[in-house]
Amino acid sequence: MAILRVYQKIDNDVWSLTFVNDPLALSDTDKNLMKKFGEPEIEMGDVYLDGTGNEFTLPTKKAKIRSDFPYTQEFDSTSAPFDTNTQVKVEAYRDDIVDRFNDALVALRAIPDTFTGEKVYTI
Repeated sequence: MAILRVYQKIDNDVWSLTFVNDPLALSDTDKNLMKKFGEPEIEMGDVYLDGTGNEFTLPTKKAKIRSDFPYTQEFDSTSAPFDTNTQVKVEAYRDDIVDRFNDALVALRAIPDTFTGEKVYTI
């Protein structure tokens, strides 16, 4: 089990989202899987709301879901493209990152351990 907390605020026309992978809620099973197979990374930048009038792009940036969190993304509502429909864009970004975080954990949990066990050789 894992808990992703998203803290949202608006301060001086800057909307911000802070994503926190609650370290106390991360299960031992997930921690052990990360030790075995590595920490999943998710893309924090991309094209969002693709093909719509609210489409926007953020620079490519990978973040490891444990060591690179908390992660904060800011959106300046006085500058394009966030000077229109700010809330729609920020919420779309938030929801997409939550989905990516979830998908990364689902993929991690699905990795089979094909190495552990005994190998017997007759010589």
